[in-house]
Amino acid sequence: MSFLTALYKSYVYGEENDLIGLKEDGDNLILPIYHNSMKSNGKNIVEVFLDKDSNLLDARFLKEDEIVIFPVTEDSVARSSGVSPHPIFDNFDYIIQDGSKKSLAYIEGLESWISYSNNEFLIVVRNFIEKDNSFDQIIKKLFYEYKLGKNKEVIQVDRFEKKEKETSYDFSKVFMTFKIRNFVENKDVNLTENRKLQDEFIKYIKYLNKKDQSIPKIICNISGKEDYLCLKHRPLIGSARLISQITANNENFKGRFENPDETIKIGKETSQKIILMAKSLLDGKNTCRWLGEMTYVISWFSDDITNNRELNLAKEIQISYENTSKLSPRQMRKNTTYFGDENKTVLNLYDKTTEDIVKSFTSGRKRFVDGSNYYMTIIDKVSNGRVAVKYFREIETSRLKDNLVRWQQKYHWIRYDEQKKSYEFTPSPSNIIRSAYGIEREKGLEVSKKSFEKDQYGNILAAIVEGRDMPKNIVYALEMNIRNRLNYEKCWAQVKNCALAILKDKEGIENNMLDRKDTDRSYLYGRLLALYEILEKSTYERDTERVTNAEKLWTSFVNKPVTMNFRLRNLMLPYEKKLGLSEGYKKELLTTIKEEISQIINLLSENYDYKSSKSNSPLGPGFIFGYEAELKFINYKLLKFKENQKATNTN
Repeated sequence: MSFLTALYKSYVYGEENDLIGLKEDGDNLILPIYHNSMKSNGKNIVEVFLDKDSNLLDARFLKEDEIVIFPVTEDSVARSSGVSPHPIFDNFDYIIQDGSKKSLAYIEGLESWISYSNNEFLIVVRNFIEKDNSFDQIIKKLFYEYKLGKNKEVIQVDRFEKKEKETSYDFSKVFMTFKIRNFVENKDVNLTENRKLQDEFIKYIKYLNKKDQSIPKIICNISGKEDYLCLKHRPLIGSARLISQITANNENFKGRFENPDETIKIGKETSQKIILMAKSLLDGKNTCRWLGEMTYVISWFSDDITNNRELNLAKEIQISYENTSKLSPRQMRKNTTYFGDENKTVLNLYDKTTEDIVKSFTSGRKRFVDGSNYYMTIIDKVSNGRVAVKYFREIETSRLKDNLVRWQQKYHWIRYDEQKKSYEFTPSPSNIIRSAYGIEREKGLEVSKKSFEKDQYGNILAAIVEGRDMPKNIVYALEMNIRNRLNYEKCWAQVKNCALAILKDKEGIENNMLDRKDTDRSYLYGRLLALYEILEKSTYERDTERVTNAEKLWTSFVNKPVTMNFRLRNLMLPYEKKLGLSEGYKKELLTTIKEEISQIINLLSENYDYKSSKSNSPLGPGFIFGYEAELKFINYKLLKFKENQKATNTN
């Protein structure tokens, strides 16, 4: 399925489920075809309140964030210059009848619509705006005291403060909407609420299309239905179009086709539904994410076009370790069941884990339905006139669930909260990108080139959805970064933890526990690096922030481990001596560290020839896992030493 087809089918789903038009929550607005919307900023839209006899009752500026839904034409929705009035809702320059080209065009269009539908709402509006003093009436309702300037400029005069204050309003750019008292069953009705008027306008446009003999009738390539060929597609972002106007420039079809209708044939109604669905997704808080510059990722489900599931692939995933399976991914794939009575229904362990992981990606009310499809696309406004689709993917929801589980199981690490509870966390795409390509600045890690950052973001999201591995360039960047510890004064922990989560699968590491059977050269030297760091730090006074020799020589150690190990061992001698003079838990700590170093040196001697050039070659990324495991083990032992000493002193 193409992106355009997915948008069209989603709009049809909205029609079938009564999702078109303004809803109570005001979010994820899906407009009726041939309509547009505008949000008030508190000063840009005036609502004119009339009775059925076209008398002005009141006028007010709409409150901030109030929305108006109004009909548009093909020309008015994309107007930039010239004269192209909206059918009823427009600015004062068009609506106030002063004999100008704009006002004459407006009333002509309104009369044409009235002659077709004879709608009472339209007639009441027309009769009011044709009054000679309609502008003055409105201004008097809006301001207590004012002065009139040129070209519909109004200056509000405020004398309630100690000093007189004047505020200027350019009403030529202020829009006007309408509300009529007791219009239907003694209820006030405004333009946005008038669904009957919206339906009548759609019928009116269909009538005009049928009447226009120059518009060819075609079978739409998207909907498969008979429709009138759309030559002028409405914009999506500003003046930029998702579907080009095939009549705008001959180069759009010349050379391959004789006429514009020989290209892809999209009907007028289909075009409207495609663009309005795309607009709704771009504006939805759960369906759109800004990637930077003018690039956006939009996503939704075939049965949940507003994404009430609130699936968020961009957030960090965190799952309580106690609630997840301790089994390996290979064991997980065997559909192992919980132990119990064989005659009873048992819960599949994979299903339980899947449920936990999928829940961590979502926060909404709706649950996944396996029979539905998930859509994700990345669009980019590449110029003032064109919106490009950089990526689109349709995937079955059941497969998406599997891919989410695969991603979390493949790229995660263990960390602890303040209560020392363990969690499996998978870093967010933004965390991954900053850790891979960020430069440490005052506010943290920042990627200098925003266009590069958004491209990488899109690549990671695509990998998650499609069930692919982490992009190789990111893996390589993280491998390089963990070799350069001194590049990160404040953000080392972020870079390290991200690297541990991403690189663990490649290195065959299953958890953060110390593996004494692992004889990998990189892993062993990483363990030594941790021991040297702790040994030196243990001699520092509390709250000392001095950089250790292990940290200073980190990069050199990783590049030439044999050479730098000899050097670090010598540098550690004064600290060993100092720690040996200590009492209590520090002495026990020294004993443990020396035992660990001795064990590691023996393993290196047994498995590698230190005189060989290969033994002194740069370490692989596995060193960071040896470092982290040894660090965790020694810190655990240190905690136990302190607890034992405290207990001894208490007794």
